[in-house]
Amino acid sequence: ELNVPMAMKIALDGLLEYNYKTRDTSITDVGKYDKVEVSVLLCNDSFIQNLNKEWRGEDCATDMLSVSQFIPDLDVPTLMLGDIVISVETAARQAEAKGHTLLDELRTLVVRGLLRLLGFNRQISDEAAMEMEKEELLILKSLRWKGKGLAKNAPDLSKPHTETLDGHVTNSLKRAGSLRFYRPKFKYIFCDMDGTLLNSKSQVTARNAEALKEARSRGVNIVIATGKTRPAAIDALTMVDLSGRNGIVSESSPGIFLQGLLVYGLEGREIYRNTLN
Repeated sequence: ELNVPMAMKIALDGLLEYNYKTRDTSITDVGKYDKVEVSVLLCNDSFIQNLNKEWRGEDCATDMLSVSQFIPDLDVPTLMLGDIVISVETAARQAEAKGHTLLDELRTLVVRGLLRLLGFNRQISDEAAMEMEKEELLILKSLRWKGKGLAKNAPDLSKPHTETLDGHVTNSLKRAGSLRFYRPKFKYIFCDMDGTLLNSKSQVTARNAEALKEARSRGVNIVIATGKTRPAAIDALTMVDLSGRNGIVSESSPGIFLQGLLVYGLEGREIYRNTLN
């Protein structure tokens, strides 16, 4: 939820800053759109194998598929980039082989999918591969992500398992193949900002900030409850990069402020207001 918009912004900015010779330039003037949309689906090997057979005629699992939904010359306010489908099982095997985390691998595959939707295609020539790798590494570096990029010597782990010389499946791939999707135990956490998050100096500690970011990355929605006003809560959480649309408090986030005198629901809609007597 957080990573895709950040990567998409860097990728779109790159279209304006760099003149790539091999990129399909069907998508150029992104400034004319009110918003940009892309769909990302995480699945298992079986699901992506069926899609790969249907879309490309290849009856095997792969790490990522991307399908453009962009229609040139269509005058609409939203740029529909397309769909990115990622097999978490294959991504887990590739992450272990490359020596980084599953999150690192998923981020790399998301970036690669976005670049494909924006007209990059490393398969058409060596120059195209170099240009796509340059943009991919630029995005990863800009966001301080740890992906390896388009490593030419990376093992092909797109199949659900590989066998050793004696025909036995390796233990590491067995573990990766048995991966199950993480489902958060809670959908919402109502967080007492004054009594839990802030220290004696009315600042959010680094440990608390890290915990909140981890919860957000796992799909948990965090609702702030505080005796402060919304602007004061935003100021405090801005210091640890947790404010704004991608944070936990913004001008349009749900929350409980001024000891319950102001209560906001989804999209910041006011659902309760009262005043002191």
